[in-house]
Amino acid sequence: MKSNQGTTSGIRSGPILFLWGVSVCSVVFLSLVPRVELPVDFRNADKVYHCAAYAWLALLPVMGFADRRIALFAALSMILLGLLLEVGQYFIPGRMFSIPDVLANMLGVALGIFSWRFIGKRWG
Repeated sequence: MKSNQGTTSGIRSGPILFLWGVSVCSVVFLSLVPRVELPVDFRNADKVYHCAAYAWLALLPVMGFADRRIALFAALSMILLGLLLEVGQYFIPGRMFSIPDVLANMLGVALGIFSWRFIGKRWG
């Protein structure tokens, strides 16, 4: 019986990668709709949401891929995704391009990658 750990396909967990795909699609959708009301609103709440979302988007591929290079590439590609979505928001009514949002996305990706160092010890 094959184990999900370290398979030759480079995949550690198919369900986690499926969740990553759903999460990416959700972030793309929410980033490109004209206006999104935040569930909890406070000063710079959107930066917290950006950071948390991109931490999640970076953590999932690091958890899901067994090959570290693939995992890191997939996680870092979320920076490009965030930048492209911010550029796309420039063309959507009620949305705008925001450098602070891009920076929050980048911070989130870094947090997601580095949090794996702590979570991974328990994950295996």
